[in-house]
Amino acid sequence: MSVIRNKQRLLHLYRYLMENTDEDHQITTNDLVQFLKQEDANASRKTVKDDIEVLVKEGIDIITTKSYYNSYFIGERTFEIPEITFLVDGIESNASLTEEKKQKIIEKLLRMLSKYQASKVRVSTAIRPNRGTGSEQLYYTVDRITEAISEGKKIEFQYMEYNISKEKVLCNDGDSVCLTPMVMMSGYDRYYMLGYDSEENGVGAYRVDRMLRTRMRNELGDPRAKEIDLDTLIDGLFGMQTGEATEVVLECANDMMGTIIDRFGIDADTWKSTPDSFYVKKVVCLSPAFYAWVFGHAGKIRIVSPVGVVNEYMNMLRNNLRNEKRK
Repeated sequence: MSVIRNKQRLLHLYRYLMENTDEDHQITTNDLVQFLKQEDANASRKTVKDDIEVLVKEGIDIITTKSYYNSYFIGERTFEIPEITFLVDGIESNASLTEEKKQKIIEKLLRMLSKYQASKVRVSTAIRPNRGTGSEQLYYTVDRITEAISEGKKIEFQYMEYNISKEKVLCNDGDSVCLTPMVMMSGYDRYYMLGYDSEENGVGAYRVDRMLRTRMRNELGDPRAKEIDLDTLIDGLFGMQTGEATEVVLECANDMMGTIIDRFGIDADTWKSTPDSFYVKKVVCLSPAFYAWVFGHAGKIRIVSPVGVVNEYMNMLRNNLRNEKRK
């Protein structure tokens, strides 16, 4: 029995140090002896010292503060407080997850810190309002999509929307969507899948939390999906709305440079237009979200070319004005 306890003792010691120690909260040798005795483990000052050495040799960063009563704490962890904070905030902001799923994931992450560090993260991250639209099937759907992408197969699923009464209804009269999954990604507080539609010969973006009865088909994915430059496609998305990838030139007021860099990156192709403006050239996915983004800057960004895109934007503006006049 003592051999089993000796093996267990290392695990108990490791878990206790992980949960209860950090640079500001150290544990003495005597504290560890008392803890292990409470756990009904055979322990002494020597066994604690020996166990600490074993854990250190196995790569656990246990810092020893030398004194008459040596004290110990976990130094470097797999994730540090700022990293866990970023992850927790990202999970909390994702509306595709139910509140129950969010809390389960967050608690798993916080267990990688001491209880004192975890408390700091809890009070420093904002709790988002529960919009009540998270999906209980999300894990299953993500698993099926991941499997299909890994094996190069197509997937089939039904897609859900809300009607005017806020009731869940199936799109396309319940007919299944079949496509080649390409990638999953977060965007605008939701989780999306980009997939190639063979019939439409184009890429669509689907909210993963609205995909139902997802299954992998025993059919190879469309090889045309691999010909698409995903980096360029994703970089040109607005509002996670897909559309024809088109190179556009925009003329922007000088004080829009920060906005352009935030949206297109520091390496965006820009050059001077007038003393008060500059041009930027970028491949974007033409969609209502793109035109809305241009409009949202109150004339400080305008579309210069191509002419077809300028005309489409002007038509949208005229249609909106006509609709307003009818009210």
